[in-house]
Amino acid sequence: MSSTTELECEVNDIVGVLNSQHAALVERVAVLLADERLWAGEGMTSMSAWVAWRAGMSPAMARSIVAIAERVDELPASIEAFRRGELSLDQMATIARNAPAWTDVQSRDYAIAMTVTQLRHVLRKYPFPVLDDEGREVEDADPSAPEPVESGPDEEPETEAAAEADSAKSSDSSDAVRSSVEEFLSLWQDDDGSFRLFGRLDADAGMIVQAALDEARDRLFQRGDFGAGLAEALVEMAQASLDSVSDPARRSRFRVNLFINTDTGERGMADATGWNVPDAIRRYLTCDGTVTPVFVENGLPVSVGRAQYVVLARTRTVIEHRDHGVCRVPGCDATLGLEVHHLIHWEHGGRTDTENLLLVCGKHHRMHHRGRLDITGNADRPDGLEFRNQHGRIITQSGAAPNLPPGPPPKPAAVYAHPDGGRMDTGQIYFNPPRTYYDDLRQRLQTDSGYLAKIQPPGLH
Repeated sequence: MSSTTELECEVNDIVGVLNSQHAALVERVAVLLADERLWAGEGMTSMSAWVAWRAGMSPAMARSIVAIAERVDELPASIEAFRRGELSLDQMATIARNAPAWTDVQSRDYAIAMTVTQLRHVLRKYPFPVLDDEGREVEDADPSAPEPVESGPDEEPETEAAAEADSAKSSDSSDAVRSSVEEFLSLWQDDDGSFRLFGRLDADAGMIVQAALDEARDRLFQRGDFGAGLAEALVEMAQASLDSVSDPARRSRFRVNLFINTDTGERGMADATGWNVPDAIRRYLTCDGTVTPVFVENGLPVSVGRAQYVVLARTRTVIEHRDHGVCRVPGCDATLGLEVHHLIHWEHGGRTDTENLLLVCGKHHRMHHRGRLDITGNADRPDGLEFRNQHGRIITQSGAAPNLPPGPPPKPAAVYAHPDGGRMDTGQIYFNPPRTYYDDLRQRLQTDSGYLAKIQPPGLH
């Protein structure tokens, strides 16, 4: 056996162990899901937030673990293959997010042979009929699979995601009927600092956005920017929206703030979340831009002292920059609706200085004022804050406390075989519903042609 073949076999062994261990973690999370008291004691906002904190993994991976755990009882065949090491976490998560329970066995078989990208393509696009407990089709029901979970930074959306938007259902009435597509939009910053967008809109909402983008592109074209695309049009729309704000206080609140380091040899620019702005953009903005200076001393922002109770916009901006726009409570990844909290309350002599202020989400802010979360320390120091739950136990920055294995993990029950990765003929993919579905369908459809057309593979192009 060549060294390459030996290495490939070792990789397959390792992947099989990883798969089976991930399955074991999913089964423990499924137990925790049954009783919120087992995991919500630290004030976690969701089960996935607890898993990310406790296991030291990314929020996207934690969401995958929870998505699978929620369907352990519905997908026994797929879960068993996962436990045996035959399916990876991503393959199993794709099944859990998209496949109806009656496709369990077939989804498992397809997943073993397909890459994750192929499996996502099939399960997201396939027009699964909605069946009742007896296997009969539920008429006038949403034919989509279980609602897909929003993609996170660690899950690559398909490039043809824009083609996935379902068209609005037609109606004989004059009233417009919206389709049952679940609308969402996620925005995140990639490792290289770029921003990424992924979303899904109802048909009529999508047409409104499309019309607005077309108008913005035409506006750029009239200015002489003949090569403007959709990305430039989206930025133009956003800029026009900000320019339309007439109230100075509101306009200042939604201003893009950039922080410039003026130390010799340390020149740089960062946004409120701490991402370093490239030098080319920094030079452009400082040459032709509106700059609002924020003065610092020894690396800390100049405070406004006790003269102010309400946190000024300038002070809030530097706090958001220092805290990277995230709730400071360990295990919380909330970035929206954040509030500025006084460590020592104003009525107790607390100052409106940055060392006494920190960002917290609304839930944790309410927990603190209700005596369920204690926060002390100096917010300006990286490790200067101490959080305690209602029982007085310290909440650490990470709940991960892995035990070093005493030896190699047990080998999985099955031998992992990587997907073939060859060309996929989507025209031949078909999920067989229960026999009751065909019997009921034959009774409802009067002609052979209608029946045969209904059970043809959909051709997922």
